[in-house]
Amino acid sequence: MSAPCPEYGFVLRCRLVAPTSADARGALRDAFVAALDARGLVAAGGGVADWRYVIHRDGGQAVDADREAVTAWLAARPEVADVVAGPLVDLTASG
Repeated sequence: MSAPCPEYGFVLRCRLVAPTSADARGALRDAFVAALDARGLVAAGGGVADWRYVIHRDGGQAVDADREAVTAWLAARPEVADVVAGPLVDLTASG
């Protein structure tokens, strides 16, 4: 029996500019999901003014270029006050 393949991903934390309306948050979230989709990435998590998502690639590995692209995309948005992406980690590792 072989060990399962690691699933690399990263934790993304994002703080929105206050106040951000519900409509603006929804539009940003939709655009965020579309940007992730374009890279083949998916996210699990959420939040209102403070977002926390675990980002990974279904059936593959997220890479540093994904972290950099997602962080840059969010940092360029006027609705975002701060964004931090953690290091790539094996999301399947127990610990």
